[in-house]
Amino acid sequence: MNKRTYRAGTALWIPLALGASLALASCASFHAAPSEKDVMKLVDLVNEGKVTSVKGLAPAPFALDTETLYLDSDVATLWDNLAAAGFEMNGAKVSENEKTDSETWKTFADSFDMMNFFEKYTGKDTWLVTVDTDEGRYFLLLERKIKGYPRIRGMKGPVK
Repeated sequence: MNKRTYRAGTALWIPLALGASLALASCASFHAAPSEKDVMKLVDLVNEGKVTSVKGLAPAPFALDTETLYLDSDVATLWDNLAAAGFEMNGAKVSENEKTDSETWKTFADSFDMMNFFEKYTGKDTWLVTVDTDEGRYFLLLERKIKGYPRIRGMKGPVK
């Protein structure tokens, strides 16, 4: 009798565990790292100079190297100027993809401003993605997708 009860319990346990896993994965609080494919789609958009064509893709405030851009107009001007200058991330390859933590802000700048930016504007859905290019290494702060692209909250580089 115990064997039969155990098997029946096991048979019920597997679908319940699978269902719980699927529910967790679809939960709004669960956020997987941006895939390499999605990062490369964003890089292609940057290379085409079309970041501002996707509304909400690069919101303010935005971490740029060691500074913070607080106005939407400044962020739009940044991307428009990069496009006008022919900015490209040539030979881009994702080399790292890690969740932000309490020390990630130091990647951008060891300053109170950057620490404040990370405390207020990044969270459980923010990832630091390292992209190596022909020009050097870029650090991208990426968040949940919007219109098929990972939202970009910051960028530093190229770093040699």
